[in-house]
Amino acid sequence: MTKKTNSKHVFIIGMFFTFSLLIFWGWQTEDWRTKNAPTDPFVNEHLSQARGLQKQGKLKDAIVVFEKYALQGYPDAMFHVAKAYSKGWGVAPDLEKARHYYLLAVQYSFSYRSETAYELGRLFQRSKGPDCNTIAIKWFKKSLMWKYNKAALQLAIHYEKGLGVKQDTEQAIKYYEIAASTGIEQALLKYARLLAKGRYGITPDPERAFNLVEMAIIALERKSRAGSPSASKQLGRLYRDGELTKQDPTKAKKWLLKSAQLGSVGGMHDYAHLLLNKSKKSKSDTKEALNWLQKASDQGHGGAMTSLGRFHINGKHGLKEHGAINYFTRGVKVGHGGAMEELARLYAKGHLVNQDYDKAIQLAQQGSDNGHIGCTRLLENLTKQSRAEHKTPATES
Repeated sequence: MTKKTNSKHVFIIGMFFTFSLLIFWGWQTEDWRTKNAPTDPFVNEHLSQARGLQKQGKLKDAIVVFEKYALQGYPDAMFHVAKAYSKGWGVAPDLEKARHYYLLAVQYSFSYRSETAYELGRLFQRSKGPDCNTIAIKWFKKSLMWKYNKAALQLAIHYEKGLGVKQDTEQAIKYYEIAASTGIEQALLKYARLLAKGRYGITPDPERAFNLVEMAIIALERKSRAGSPSASKQLGRLYRDGELTKQDPTKAKKWLLKSAQLGSVGGMHDYAHLLLNKSKKSKSDTKEALNWLQKASDQGHGGAMTSLGRFHINGKHGLKEHGAINYFTRGVKVGHGGAMEELARLYAKGHLVNQDYDKAIQLAQQGSDNGHIGCTRLLENLTKQSRAEHKTPATES
């Protein structure tokens, strides 16, 4: 039954990927012409109200409105529906549906067209087909051509690492410069890291790197004061890690706590671990950390689920091991590689669950396909062990 289900799933993904390729190459050969977006003040007002619902946290109500008008051919609605499916805002995450709506929307000349091309690039980055990185680059170049400068950062990364294109440091620097010149914080920091360490034969330029980091910090602090949870999280990580600026535990705690308080599940996760990693932590620190991890877990953060599962399985912080399965299972559902590895180990051992070697291999394979190194190593060990156990002895002559 499992093999049939997996085969069907692979077939569906393959068909959709082929459809996506046909659409993309249609764009390349200009078989499709740009369409004019329909305009209707009444529809625009409804879409504006739906965006207001999103800001109020009424995500399910918003997606109903967006999908209604997306089906009627309004590209703005298509864009917002696609983003909702991509992020899981009010619906279960569905990258295939997200890509479908983005591909429909990008045919139109409308205000979000450049961002739509960017999001298509990001989706193809996350896909597993052999040409996905190459296709992602094409969409990022279209996005940049349409003046969405954030795409320059992704192009820089592709050229720096040789993803879907021949590695080209000069091209990477060119795109980093474009992104950095528009003040994109991630571009400033990644470019600074490149210059500080003199990677790929680049002559190190510590002074320029320092200036780029200072620019990023100023911009992030401004965004954080304006209420950005992601900016607060990035600041906290900078001061926590001390790679690009002086390590400062006090500032790290300040910014990560603010990120958590502003609702960032990543901030909740990082702040919790900052508390748990203190050399002298109190019982109140542990209690606060577990509360933040639980909150992040409840909001769908796979890393928090896996952390809590590991604490349970190891009997840490007073937690009982029987609670681990729930967290690991939930972590697998949201695609967290660490949860896949931990649950695979339990199935292989038959600990807390009925032993099921096939299930263990399946989970390890799933994590490995997603790029999780721990799952890849576990898969190799499980496969070797399975072969050894099923090896038939040589017949006597």
